[in-house]
This record gives sequence, structure tokens and C-alpha cells, in this order.
Amino acid sequence: MKILFVYSLDDIHSTSKPLRTWSSMQFGISYISSLLKTHGHQTCLLVLGSNYYKESINQLKEHMNEFDPGLVCFTAVFSQYQFIETIAQQVKTQWPDRYLTLGGVHATLQPEEVISGPFDAVCVGEGEYPVLELCHQLESQQMPRGIANFWIKTVDGNIEKNPPREFIQDLNLLPFPDHAMWEPWLCDRNDDEMVILGGRGCPYNCTYCSNHALRKVSKGNYVRMRSPENILDEVEFLYRNYPHRRFFFEIETLDCYKSWTTELCSKLASFNASIPDPVFFGSNYRINPHTIDESLFSALEKANFDSLNIGLESGSERIRRDILKRNYTNDDFLKVVSMARKHGLKIFVYNMIGLPGESFSDHKETVRLNRQVQPDGHYTGIYYPYPGTELYSTCIEQGLIKKKSFVQMERRQPIMALPNFSKSQIRSAYIWFNYHVYKGYKPVWNILTQVALITISSNPLVNFLFHKTVQSIDLGLIRIKRLFSLGSAK
Repeated sequence: MKILFVYSLDDIHSTSKPLRTWSSMQFGISYISSLLKTHGHQTCLLVLGSNYYKESINQLKEHMNEFDPGLVCFTAVFSQYQFIETIAQQVKTQWPDRYLTLGGVHATLQPEEVISGPFDAVCVGEGEYPVLELCHQLESQQMPRGIANFWIKTVDGNIEKNPPREFIQDLNLLPFPDHAMWEPWLCDRNDDEMVILGGRGCPYNCTYCSNHALRKVSKGNYVRMRSPENILDEVEFLYRNYPHRRFFFEIETLDCYKSWTTELCSKLASFNASIPDPVFFGSNYRINPHTIDESLFSALEKANFDSLNIGLESGSERIRRDILKRNYTNDDFLKVVSMARKHGLKIFVYNMIGLPGESFSDHKETVRLNRQVQPDGHYTGIYYPYPGTELYSTCIEQGLIKKKSFVQMERRQPIMALPNFSKSQIRSAYIWFNYHVYKGYKPVWNILTQVALITISSNPLVNFLFHKTVQSIDLGLIRIKRLFSLGSAK
């Protein structure tokens, strides 16, 4: 049968080519699509921008009419759910005979809420085999029922809450994620990196993350790694089929299983030795004082890793320990950065601003540490409380937010006013973070350009006008290219 996947983002520049990098690829629907294709089903992807509602509705109608799917699968994080629910309602109203499902982290953690929406079924947990089973039943003209991991609306108006199935224990059995479905939506960039999922699950319990809740959804091991051989096979596949020279491993446990990481690095090094131009690799690194080992960085260097993303999150040891449950010292952070750079790795640092319990003085510690190490880049945003996380519950209990709190620009606008860190201070700290970290180390024009771009992207009206201008320029260039192509054809 035909299955349409609908995915949305909140800040796209172009409705025709909304994805700027391969890192925007969503693994959940990519793996589901790939598995469905291996069983003879047809899949199609629709990428929408919640900042382009009218255009999104037009794209939806175009795909529904041209592709004519029997099943429409939606996915959404919390901040995109309201938009996706509206899009799903459009489908339910205009194409009432189509079967609609919703999956993803928000659906898994808040099934009671989302099942009341326009969806016929909600997937709680991993979706590969549940969706495959659903397709089989729909294709056989059966009324869906008894599918583990699915909450299903019945004809009598009840909800069939099926039991969970065990987490997929052998990830090697899954086909590689479907990259082809994303290609039509991606900007033409040959210098981008390809992203590879190294495993599923995380052993840590950071309060701002949902892992502590997700691991309770099903039975079986929650943290699972793909074998180094299986990962290498995907590296070789992507190397043959895409002209990229860099691969990033999306994984949270690089330092947890040293023998696994060492074996993977050995295979990657051998692969590089077998090709004319070696490729580069990058990954995340979660600091754990008990697993810091220079031999790991040596192995990464030999495998041609050139960068690591390290989560500092806050420069305050108190905030990390008491609020985030990330138990490492600033000296641990500095030690990891030093070892990484000793072995030729660039460092990109994750930071959050406006955490519960944070003061302006705590934030200055985050600036100080970043300024001390001068990261090659950073991923800094304003803290956003996601339902289902421990820290979200803390925010509710302390009266920092209400249950229906919502911010238009996720991670770019403050949602909470803290006792010792006001919204205006948080917003200013976010906008001027680059300036305070790199002042005296980078050219002033470079720093102020970044400040200007962040100011634009974090202002709803200015950001909207900027996007409209960029889209108008893109459309103009497309028309010019068409005119030239028509002229050359004559």
C-alpha cells in the first residue's frame, strides 16, 4: 500500500527545499519507511514548515491528491504537535477514509492527550514492526486491532490500548534508514556530513531529557548498540552513494563501551586505508569522570575523527549536579577538551541558558568556561521544558510554567522568568553569548554578524519578514533559471 509520512519543522527558509543539512533527517520515520519498502510498500515524505501554514496546506493537498496514500503517518515533538494536529485534522476532514497515525517521543510520553486528536491510532514506543503490521491489516481490508505498541480507536468510540512490545534488541536486523525519501527536500549541498545512528537509548538520567521515561515504555534492554560491522556497512553504502567526505555518529555512549568504540575505530581506520581519500568522522561525547581515558581519544584520532560535540550545558557545577543530574566537575570538562585537542579533535560545546535554579552569576560561569576553552563552535539555546521530562515536572511544581505554557520560538525565546535571572536577562544572554565568549579572539565583524543573525532568528516578526524575503529571492532565482533554460532550449 501507499504510506505518506508527514514531518514538520518550525523555522524553514524555503518550502520547496526546507532542509539545510542531512542532520535534519528524522531517524524514526526513516527506519520505518525503509522496513516498509523492503516488504513491498510504497512510501513518500512530506516536509512542512509550521511558519508557513498556508503553503503547508497547499503542499498537503498536492501530496494527498498525487500520491493518494491509504495510510498517513505523522510524527511530532511537543513544540510541533499543535501544528501537526491541525494538519492531521485537515486530512481527516477532506479525506475521511484515510487512516491516520501519530508516533514519536511526544506521542509515546503523552498518549492520553494525543489519542483525543484526529488520529485513528497512536504508536507508543518503537514503530517499525507495529506500522508494518498495521499496513498488513489495512491492506487485507481488516479493521486494525491487537497491534502491540498501538493505541487504536475502535468503531464503538473506545480506545484499544494494546500492550507494549519489547524494544528491538538486535538493531542489525533493521535495514539502513531511508535516505532517498529526504533527498527531494534537501538543499543542494555537497559539503554536508551524513548522519549515522550508532545505537538506541542512553544510560544516563539527565533531567531535561526523556530517556528516564522512555526506558519504562517497553521491556528489554533500552540501551542497544549496532555492531561495528553493521555500522561500517552503512558507512560504505553512504560513501558509494553520496558524495560526502564526512560522517557523524549520533550516539550518546561513545565512552561507555570502550571495547565497542575501539573496535569501531579500528574498522573505520581500515576502511579509510582502503579508499583513495580518507573520510572524516565526528560524534557526541558525554562526560563521565569514571570513563575519561586518553586511549579512547587516541583510537578516535587513528580512525580519523576530527570533531566531538561535548555537553557542558552549564558552567555551574551546582546546576549540573543538583538540577541536571550531570555529575562531573569543570576540571573533568577541561581535561576532556585538552585530551581531545591533543589528538587533533575540534570541540563543539552544548550550552543551555535559563535553567530552573540558574542565576545570572551561574550563567557567567558558563560564559567563562566557554571563553577559557574557545570552542570551535557551540550549540547554545534557551532552556525549553519538554513534557515527560523530570525537569518539566520540577518547573510545574515550582510554578515557573503552567501545563499549557507554549513559546513560539523554541529554544530562542525564554518561557520562564527565574527569581535571579529575568526573561530580559536570559534573552540578552542568549543574543550576546557569542560576543562574550569570543571577544578578543575573533574579528569583531565576525562576532557582531553572529549577534545580528541570532537577534533576527529570535524575534518572531523580524524572523518572519526575513524568511519571506529569502523565499522571494529564491523564487526569483528559480524563475530566472527557468527563463535561461527556456532560452537555451530555443
